[in-house]
Formats: sequence, structure tokens, C-alpha cells
Amino acid sequence: MTMTQLTRAQRRALFDILTHHQTYAEIQSFRRPDAVTNYGYPFEAADRNDDEDERDSASPLLQMLLTRFILPLPGVRSLPREFWRVRVQGLMARLAEAELSESYDRGALGSRKTLATGSSVLLEMIARGCLGGLERQTTTTTTTTTKTSNGSDDMDATYDGEQLAKAWDEVAQGLVYGNLVDELFEHISVTDDIESYSPAVAAAIDYIIIHLAGFAHSVFIRSAEGQYLLKLMSQVHGLVPYKLIKQTLRVGNAATMMSGISRLLLAKLSVASVTNWFGLTQKADDGMNLVQRIISLVLSWDAAEFRKSADRVEKARGEDRPPDEALLRLRRHLAAGREVHEEARRKSRESSRSIVAEVLGAEAADELTDAQHAQCLEFYSSLWSVRDRDSIAAALCRTPPDLFTQAVKDTMAAYDPMIRAVHTSVDLRQHVEATQGFIDDFIRASRPGDDGRSPVVGDYVGLLRRNRGLLYKWVHALARGCPDVREALRAWAKESIVRFRKDGDEFDAGLDELVDGLDDDSVRKQVLDAIDKHASYLDNLNSQSNKRLSSLASNPTWTTSAPGAYLSRWQALLDATTVTPSTREGPIRHGRDVKHTVAMGKTTTVSSGPTVSSAGPDDAEHHVEGPDVAVVVDALAAGFAGLVSRLRTRRTRRRRLR
Repeated sequence: MTMTQLTRAQRRALFDILTHHQTYAEIQSFRRPDAVTNYGYPFEAADRNDDEDERDSASPLLQMLLTRFILPLPGVRSLPREFWRVRVQGLMARLAEAELSESYDRGALGSRKTLATGSSVLLEMIARGCLGGLERQTTTTTTTTTKTSNGSDDMDATYDGEQLAKAWDEVAQGLVYGNLVDELFEHISVTDDIESYSPAVAAAIDYIIIHLAGFAHSVFIRSAEGQYLLKLMSQVHGLVPYKLIKQTLRVGNAATMMSGISRLLLAKLSVASVTNWFGLTQKADDGMNLVQRIISLVLSWDAAEFRKSADRVEKARGEDRPPDEALLRLRRHLAAGREVHEEARRKSRESSRSIVAEVLGAEAADELTDAQHAQCLEFYSSLWSVRDRDSIAAALCRTPPDLFTQAVKDTMAAYDPMIRAVHTSVDLRQHVEATQGFIDDFIRASRPGDDGRSPVVGDYVGLLRRNRGLLYKWVHALARGCPDVREALRAWAKESIVRFRKDGDEFDAGLDELVDGLDDDSVRKQVLDAIDKHASYLDNLNSQSNKRLSSLASNPTWTTSAPGAYLSRWQALLDATTVTPSTREGPIRHGRDVKHTVAMGKTTTVSSGPTVSSAGPDDAEHHVEGPDVAVVVDALAAGFAGLVSRLRTRRTRRRRLR
């Protein structure tokens, strides 16, 4: 047997397949309580020691990102062990034990599925950069940029798409292998005009803005759940007491200000809290603080809409109303345990019968008319949605002990020294007011215009360009007035960015060994064929992404498709999601079949219809269907998880020896 030597394109494709699968599999695993238990550090019960990064984890990719980038953050590293081991682990376990619904049950993708898949593709990109590293360029070329006007009042002049990509590559090289981190920190300390540092940095910022705009457009406009998420965002935004927060921030004494903010956010208001204050009772967890009340109130409003949807079915009259026995059986099934629900889903998939037909049984389901079956699906979906929201509110707000409040207290205590230092030198009230204004602007930009036109990517590009100065002023004020905070963030940034340096050919050799370890020659051939097809698929995606970038840079006012191959990978996850058949007997649907369908009972900010989601006129032209790579995942996924764990351990040991 000859040693397998993958080409560079093959390694890239294999790396993409395995990180794509592994990241999403780890995120999905948190549906069960044992995922956080088997996560390892920092959730493990054992005390921390020098080998915490070397212990095996059931989620090696997510643990790597958490330990390398989040835990070393200033403030986060000051959190007590109980924050992770008790508070966060307890909250995540509660949410997993609540057994929230799946897309299959509700006949639509849902907001949690949209956000989970979106976060997965972002995290997998960071993981690939951390594991594979950025290839160092032996020759450095200086990007020369020429701005062109796009004729829009809302937009600054823009760069050519190719210039943006080259500028981003140049800045990435400077950050990872050069001294650009130090130089940018020094520049920000002097001026709030960050883009004046160099034309390459200015173009790279525009590159970032375009990609952020594309992500926002995908979440809030192209997704069927977008306007529903916008409604939740608007409700939370409207309940935040910005006026009281700004008044509290006006207090000159930092200790008094922190005490005021703590009381405003965390004070519990209830009859029991009053009796506790008088010493008549000792129920420390009774009542909800302001943050919990906002969460609970928004979720209760949402649940009320779904209850109305279920009530409409239950109180309906006429021949289309399902029998009482059918509705009662659906309610009883919902009250059953996880095993019962999973068994019903499994049988539904195997028999190609709807989840409702499987729950009711063949005889009862066959007696339903098509209209009655549709009503049962809506009733079942609405019941799940009510249960989800009640369970989330209970886990975060109503279950003793109150882990959520204690977690917020731990966070405020960890950041107390930094907040005091910033409060002394920076007018926080001004920046809170600016943040409030930006959120208002964002919500307005995400709603359809008076003519019914859905926002395009260019609208978000304009929004971010108009408001980027707010961020520049904030980081400049922080860097200039708070040197201790600035240096702590600089140290973290330098420590984090070097994680993206290419650490030899060790990882490439590991990928070769995975394929070489396949004993069955026929399986190896199938794997290599799938890898080659995926390599062509990635080339096609990147080509389309570059075209979108150039199109958006030259004419952002009409483009509905954003650059970024990750958006197609995100859509692939959504498209692969299984959904219950819409009829009693029929083929299992997938995300691609319901991509423009909002879960039954949901309301949005748009009164004219359930959603403004639209596939833009150029979506069909740019859509690229990915190849079937299941054979690669089946053969190599387990070995890849082990490879990640081994390399992480070796690199951790090497860094300690330096």
C-alpha cells in the first residue's frame, strides 16, 4: 500500500469538510445535558492545574476556541471557577434538560436553527485559521487603493473589489506575522481616524464592513425568521431603561455609579423580596431582577401569540376542526419525555409519515381530512413553541437557585476594576447614547421601505459606514484615557493573533495520515473522489464570492447577495435540516423546501405578511449546490476529532516550554 500524499487543494477541501461537520456536530451536542459535562475545562469539576488544556474533551474544537481566545480576555480571566463550573454549566444543563423542540416538529427551520447554523459557520472559519494557520507570504506587496464614487448619498466612496481583497490579505499578514497590532494600538491612542493609518487598513475596514453587512442581511432579510428576530430585538430594545442607565452613569464617584448600576440591573422586585428585606422570610432566589424581567416578558409576549394560534384550532367550529381526542393525544405526547419524542421522530422519518400522523397512530390519522391534518400540524407546532418559551424563561428566570443573577454578579465583579478606570476617564453616558441610536438605526434599516421593498446588502453597508465613527470614537477614548485597559487588551490581542500562524506541516501530515489509514481501497477511492468534487465546489464558491464582492463594491444599492463562501456553507446546513412531511404520508422535507416558511403562529414587525424574506434576483445565478461528502464524514470524522485533540495538546506543551 502506497503512502497517500494529498495535494494542497485536496487538503484544503478535506479540512473544510471535517471542520464544517465537527463544529456543527459539537454545537448540536448541547441539546443533551451530558455535552457540557463532558466538555472538560473550564466546566469540569476537578480543580484547575497546568494540564487543563491537555484533557480530552467531547467538544475539542469549541473548547480550543474558548480556552485560546475567550478565557484569556481581560476581565474574563478574573472570573471565579464557580462561574463556569456552577453558573454557566448549570444554566446550559437546564436548557438541555428542557428538551427544546426541533425543526422537524414544527415544520419550519426556526430562529434557533438559523442562529445555531450561522454561528457554526463563523466558528468553523476561526477554527480552521487556528488549526491550519495563515500561510506566510514570502514577498510583501503594498496595496495601492483608488477610491471611486458610487453616486449614493448614504455611502462613502468605495474601493474596487479586487483591491479590497488584496488589502485584507496584506493587513492579515501584518497582524499575524508583523507588528501591525502594536502599530494600530499606538495609532488609535493618538487619533480616532483609524483609517488614516494607511490606505490598506482603510480598504480592509471596508472589506470587513461589506462582509458584516452581508451577514446581517442574511440573518434579518434573507432568512424567513429575520423579521421575527427583528421583532424580538425591537421588544428587548424598547424595554431597556436607557434613560435610567445614562442618569446613573452621570454619577461622578465610580463606586457609587457601580452600586447604582448593580441595583438597577440586579435588584429583585416582588412581595417576597420586600419580606426578605424586613427579615420575615429568607428566600434569596425569589423574584426576578430587571434583566430577567425583560427576558421573561418578551418570551411571555411571544408565547401568548402561539397560545392564540393553538386556541384558534381548539375553539374552531366546522368540519375542518380536528377531533377532541386527536388534540388531547397531541397534548399528552408533548408532556411525555425525551425518549418518547425521539422515538416518534425516528418512526416518522422511517415511515415517511408526518410527525402528527405518527403520534396519533395510523388508524386515527387516516380518519383525518387533509384540512384537519393541517390544523393538527399547526396545533402541534404552536404547543411546542409555547413549551419552548416557557422552558427558557423557567431555566433563566424562575428556577432556584438563581444561577443567572449570580453569573451577572460574577461578571460585574470581574470587570469592576476596568469599568471604574474607564468611568474615570471616559464619558460612558455619551457612548451608551450612541449605542442606543445605532440600534434604532439598525432596526429602521432592517424593515421594508414604504414601497414594500426589502432592504438589500447595500443598505446595511451604508448603515455600518455611517456609524463606524461611533466605534472609532469609543476605542480612541478607551486607548487614550485608559492606558492600563489598553495595554491589557493589547497583550490579549497579540497573544491571540499569533494563534493564526502556520505551525509547520504537522497538521497537513495529520490529514494525510487520516486518509492513509483507510484500510479499504474502495472506500479510500470514494473518499478521494468526494474530496476532489468538494475542492471544485470550493473553487466555484470563491469565484462567485469574488464576483459578489466586486459587484457590491461597484454598485451596492441593488445587490441582494453578499460575498463570502461561508454564506453558502451556512445555507447548506439549513438545506440539509429535515422537516416533517406536510401530509399524512409523503416524503421527508428539508430546509430547502421550507426556506421561506415561518413557523406557524409566529408574528413579525411586518403587518402585510408573515415574512419579507426573499431570495434576491441574483441568488439563482450565484447558487452553487455542494457535492455529497457523507462518505468522507463517515470515514474520517472520528479520526479528525482525535487529531484536533492531539495537536492542541502538543502545541500547548510547546508553548509552555518556550
